[in-house]
Amino acid sequence: MKSITPLAFIILLSFYSINLFAGDIYAEYKMKGIGDKLTISKLYFKNGDMRSEVNMNIAGRQMTSVTLNLKSNTEFTIAYNSNSKTYTEVKKDNNNSKTTNLSIAVIGNEKIGIYNCKHVRMTSDTTSWDMWVTKDLPAFNFPLERNNEAANRKIMELLKSKSADGVPVKIEFLKQGTKTQGITMELVKFESKTLDESLFKIPDGYVKSNLQFDAEKMKSMTPEERQEMIKKLMEENMPHK
Repeated sequence: MKSITPLAFIILLSFYSINLFAGDIYAEYKMKGIGDKLTISKLYFKNGDMRSEVNMNIAGRQMTSVTLNLKSNTEFTIAYNSNSKTYTEVKKDNNNSKTTNLSIAVIGNEKIGIYNCKHVRMTSDTTSWDMWVTKDLPAFNFPLERNNEAANRKIMELLKSKSADGVPVKIEFLKQGTKTQGITMELVKFESKTLDESLFKIPDGYVKSNLQFDAEKMKSMTPEERQEMIKKLMEENMPHK
């Protein structure tokens, strides 16, 4: 991934999910490579809706990023901030031209913790990542690099063609153009349980932010424009003194 801040990574990460399972699922991942401390990602799935909560430390300050991907709103991801009681509609990237350079290679069968996994390497024109995927658990909608339904279907086709569909137990995102480990995620908790509908709704009293965020347009911005947008996002999400 090319020169991206931790907050931007979290937002982009939440855009893209592999649609596998419609039941109620709670999953928790520990993440390394975002800031200098361990980051926890909590994922909630119910009837095709997804909520993501990421607790992280940026510049010595603790913050939580909450995003909603709802089946009733396919055009936008909703990101909201409990500190300012605002929410932002983030336009999704639906470029259908990004499916031709996706590929998958199976490295082998390995065990991660208690799970029997298939180790695969996924590559696109801009990103490479290794995944350890298990069929030991009921599958769910796992968020990957970016939201793109055509690419989403392509990835599912590739995984199924290698009998590698299932639940990601571990993911290592590689630094662009290298085989060097970047951000990593590893499953630490998985529960099938009934989730409250309120988890997938914007809380009462929240107002829409004036800040606009378009993932596709962001890629064509100058470094200065991109940095300014990220600065505004961080200002909204940081706790007020």
